[in-house]
Amino acid sequence: MVFNVSDYGAKGDGVTDDREAIQAAIDAAYEAGGGTVYLPTGEYRVSGVEEASDGCLMLKDNVYLQGAGMGETVIKLVDGWDQKVTGVVRSAYGEETSNFGMSDLTLDGNRDNIPEGVKVDGWFNGVAPGKDGADSNVTLERVEIREMSGYGFDPHEQTVNLTIRDSVAHDNGLDGFVADYQIDGLFENNVAYNNDRHGFNVVTSTHDFVLRDNVAYDNGGNGVVVQRGSENLPSPDGILIDGGSYHDNGLEGVLVKMSDHVTLQNAEVYDNGRTGVRVFGGEGTQILDNQIHDNAQDGSFPEIALEAFDDSRGVSGQVYQTSDTLIEGNTIAGSANSTFGIEERGSYTDATTVSGNSISGVANDPVKLVGENSTSDSTGTGGTDEPQVVMGTDGNDHLVGGSADDTLHGGAGRDTLSGGGGDDIFRFDDRQDSFRSYERGGENSTDLILDFAKGDRIDVSALGYTGLGDGHDGTLALVLNADGSRTYIKDRDADDAGHRFEIALQGDHVGQLSADDFIFAGPSPADSGVAAAAATDPGGDATAVPAQMLGVSDQPPDTLA
Repeated sequence: MVFNVSDYGAKGDGVTDDREAIQAAIDAAYEAGGGTVYLPTGEYRVSGVEEASDGCLMLKDNVYLQGAGMGETVIKLVDGWDQKVTGVVRSAYGEETSNFGMSDLTLDGNRDNIPEGVKVDGWFNGVAPGKDGADSNVTLERVEIREMSGYGFDPHEQTVNLTIRDSVAHDNGLDGFVADYQIDGLFENNVAYNNDRHGFNVVTSTHDFVLRDNVAYDNGGNGVVVQRGSENLPSPDGILIDGGSYHDNGLEGVLVKMSDHVTLQNAEVYDNGRTGVRVFGGEGTQILDNQIHDNAQDGSFPEIALEAFDDSRGVSGQVYQTSDTLIEGNTIAGSANSTFGIEERGSYTDATTVSGNSISGVANDPVKLVGENSTSDSTGTGGTDEPQVVMGTDGNDHLVGGSADDTLHGGAGRDTLSGGGGDDIFRFDDRQDSFRSYERGGENSTDLILDFAKGDRIDVSALGYTGLGDGHDGTLALVLNADGSRTYIKDRDADDAGHRFEIALQGDHVGQLSADDFIFAGPSPADSGVAAAAATDPGGDATAVPAQMLGVSDQPPDTLA
């Protein structure tokens, strides 16, 4: 059954306090045995209640809150609310709640219009900290949470079988997404950006939990952290971080702290302030088949760091060793500040296995191991003074050239290319080597060239392009994304498969690129069309949230075109 909040007196006019009307619709659905409470397009202002643990709106068994879409249906805290709110939407405190959730709406904490120091969380569920019992079968889909002074998504102790997917948390005062004592849960295809602390925080005895194809960028702390927390409780265990990207965060890209059996695989971790991946007291960590590059933006750090965590003066009174770590199949490339590719630090760090990694561009040795039982067969690549042809596979490769004039050909897949020194050629022989679906939200396999410089060239002669222009009639257009961080070289005409050829260059190259930087199939037309084509990309930050939710799970919003 569907219960429309308008039928219970909710106005959605951005002025009226609609809390009681919406809660009446929730209660009616619950009394009927369950149903969907629907909020049409509008801004629904809500106040809190006297008890912070009651939040604003309280969901119950078998009741789902549904809006008309993120940004279309907005539930926003009233101006000037001066009491703590533990969940604008939440489940009941001290009770077990099952089969509930929400979708297709935005929660807005109105952070700028509440008194400083008043903590407001967006979503909260769980029975009660330290108590028996659990919420179960909780689903949140296509939910945006923004401008909370506290946490965005905060599922808490304990929850079994929670799923949050296709959602976004941004501009919140603490973490975007929290997984606090979650069991058999899933975070999938979510985006966390510009939160004051961490993007994703997995904590407090969470186990058997999966984070898949999530993105975290521009957060003040870590992109994703898996940690025990300050209480002396069992550590998180059995956590899988699969795919996604973690970049441009203030601290680590991925931090594993006092947690065991955490696997990070198939992810891209780059441009973070400190270490790309840091294991800080963890046993059985696996770091597999990732692209980890250009971290240590704010100081000298290794790309991957392994060290023990000394909690001897903390609540547990012990040292958490780091041991039995497997680092395999990764492509690791350093920034100007990267000290090592992989570094073991200090005592209580041992039994690391480093195998089959490609490491380049670091200041010191590619691998530094201090553990008596640690082993490595990985060495640095690139740096040769002889020209070489570096060929990729059909997968998502990270190719690294040396100091000579190299040729890099990524082939199929979404590749990352670093030419290194010399005058390098980046070659594309097939339109499927680097492309994006013509439809927004479609398939994306755009290659990224990290270090294109004067003297380098892009060879598209095999594809028949004749020069720079507006992207039609055999020309390629130059397009700068909204924040100026990437330049796209693209064909605006789709092929028979609905794809358009597209390459991304790190940085702003508009105004610098000319036909001399390319190898074309024939005479180049005048570059007069370049200036007109080099406009701000319409798929930049202004449309980042809805574009990400349309299915691009493995690219941050600022790369959508």
